Amino acid sequence: MLRKIFSLIILTLIILTTFTKNYTKKLDEQIFITKENINYLNSVKELVQLEHDYLSSPEKLIEYG
Repeated sequence: MLRKIFSLIILTLIILTTFTKNYTKKLDEQIFITKENINYLNSVKELVQLEHDYLSSPEKLIEYG
């Protein structure tokens, strides 16, 4: 009887570990995608800011450069 309980506990721990690993893998993928989106949006923001500075006043562009 004790052997069956021990086996059941081990099996349960293995299953829980599998679910936990899969969940953390999905979270890591979401974090990576979010970081990539942030990097892309930051680069677009910098380009738009530069264009705005240039179009608003050429003299300001010299100050920023």
